[in-house]
Amino acid sequence: MHFFVSSFSLLQKLYVLHKIIKNNSEYFLFELFGEKLIIIISDSENNIITTEIKVCVKKKSKEKIAIYPKLMIDILNTLPEEPFLLIKKEKNILNIYSKQGSYPIPSISNEIKSINNYLNTFLVIKKKKKIFLYSKILLKILKKTLFAVANKDFNPIINGVFFHFSPYGATFVATDTYKLVKYTIYNIRLNYSIKFTIHKKSLQILQNILNEEHEKSIVYIEYKKIDIIKFNFKIKLFLCRLINEKYPDFNSVIPKNKDISFIINRILFLNSIKRISIFSKKKISFIRFYLKNNKLKIYEEDPIISNYSKIQCKSIYEKYQGGYIKMGFNSKFLIEALSSFNEDFISFELCNSNKTGIIRPYSNIKKKESILILIMSIII
Repeated sequence: MHFFVSSFSLLQKLYVLHKIIKNNSEYFLFELFGEKLIIIISDSENNIITTEIKVCVKKKSKEKIAIYPKLMIDILNTLPEEPFLLIKKEKNILNIYSKQGSYPIPSISNEIKSINNYLNTFLVIKKKKKIFLYSKILLKILKKTLFAVANKDFNPIINGVFFHFSPYGATFVATDTYKLVKYTIYNIRLNYSIKFTIHKKSLQILQNILNEEHEKSIVYIEYKKIDIIKFNFKIKLFLCRLINEKYPDFNSVIPKNKDISFIINRILFLNSIKRISIFSKKKISFIRFYLKNNKLKIYEEDPIISNYSKIQCKSIYEKYQGGYIKMGFNSKFLIEALSSFNEDFISFELCNSNKTGIIRPYSNIKKKESILILIMSIII
């Protein structure tokens, strides 16, 4: 392995990869392939990102070496910018030759075998399902769902987002059993049905990659009926493991009937909940709703402090006897749910018998997508 590269360009590539994976990387794997240096980074969860950089070589060859990421970045960080930095592999050492001197970096030889085995697991099967998405659409899907994902060791399947692509549209679901998001995009259609669940940690890395990408760039997804999925970008590539379990029947917990449904200004509603929460002395704040005569009273039951807000709203459906309803919700869940919307108005459906509330964006325009957020109510 013997090549010349811009010190600034190499540092930039390494720094971005290290930042994307949140400094949890165990190694950089350098693979020289002709006039391209392929850089592979991995973490303890077997999430893998690759990128590439153009280099100058005297002789084309195929060689690999694994090194510690922090050591490489720290050395490059202290060097002045050089258009032709010489990097040469000599036995088990990667030497950096600069105008300032030479710097040896020891290799991690056992990591090359483990990464090759992992990559070969994906490459060995020829039949692949292919999905194409704009990066801004995939980023939007993650922003709409990730906040609702659980973190439970005893039930790993709900620690990720469920993806379902079909001829009728694409549905994305996340839940922690206290709240649930169901997001459907109708104009994303495939000729076949694909279902898989990706862990939250992997999706957070994917989100970091998408934040670095142009919003009009296309993500090419390769899926196989094994526990690995691959996301191809223009230069980068991301591989991660799937959660190999069946996702629970989320439709069974969404109530078919409601007691009261009302329309309310989302920003006013959100800020009112935030104000009430400020006065709470509890670690977990529970907000009470009292809805009657198109007026919503928002308050927290506290024997010492009496603080509440009243907001005008519009009932669009009402079958509850007595014309009013009283329910309570976790304020943190409400703030997360309301913050995930961009619309000015939302509809809030309350079902007292199921102890649930469902929030949807309110619009008269027929859209190409739909989203609902279900939140479990507390017993008052």
